[in-house]
Amino acid sequence: MSADVALLLPPFLAGCLVLLTHLPLGRQVLRRGILFIDLAVAQLAALGGLLAHWLGNHSTQSMQLGGTLLAVSGAVLIGHLARLFPAQREALIGLVYSGAAATLLLLVAADPHGYQYLTRSLSGDVLWVGYRELIPLALLSAILLAAKAWRPNLLDGALFYPLFALLVSLSVPLLGIYLVFTTLIAPALIARTIHPFVGWLIGISGYTLGLLAAWQNDWPTGATLVLTLLLLSACALALSFMLGRWQGSVQCVSGKEQ
Repeated sequence: MSADVALLLPPFLAGCLVLLTHLPLGRQVLRRGILFIDLAVAQLAALGGLLAHWLGNHSTQSMQLGGTLLAVSGAVLIGHLARLFPAQREALIGLVYSGAAATLLLLVAADPHGYQYLTRSLSGDVLWVGYRELIPLALLSAILLAAKAWRPNLLDGALFYPLFALLVSLSVPLLGIYLVFTTLIAPALIARTIHPFVGWLIGISGYTLGLLAAWQNDWPTGATLVLTLLLLSACALALSFMLGRWQGSVQCVSGKEQ
């Protein structure tokens, strides 16, 4: 049992680190109404990593740097376009995503190992994450949380876009695009709809139950975590809706009795 815990602890910590920063980022995304920015920036991060590999820089550090540079540049561009064309920002974000995805597919077709990289970028390989790989994300998360404690409105301005891109570019190699997007949106939606504590609870429970289910049943870890987070979020929303209906009925009956 101790060996299982030792193996599952790094991916669990990776999920908690991403949740720690992505839940407040996700609430900002929902408030701004830019749901697809995570997919666009994550796709740019994956494209930047593959571009670095395609240009001959095969080290993990070079690919990470390439992904970060392209993601931050793309996020700054998206932020600028959003200010210029606020009514069309979701359409522009979608076009950035489709352009990055199409370019990525072209590079994948020209690389014999491209399909493996594409699969890893989409679904991740979180089960085999090591402690050393968590250090950059942990440092950036600590800096962001300290800065946010100092300036609570830090994410309300233009700094949101580059900070968002930095965190996403470090999260995608660990969790994959699908899981990063789900971690960004699902707990934030629960936090906004029900209560922030419930959002945290859904996120931590989703990673705990999802990792255990994937490990015990030999399921793909990334896909299992995505579905677990979605299932728990759906259950929380359904329970909240039914509780609201029940409370409304009780208040209606009480009002009639009075």
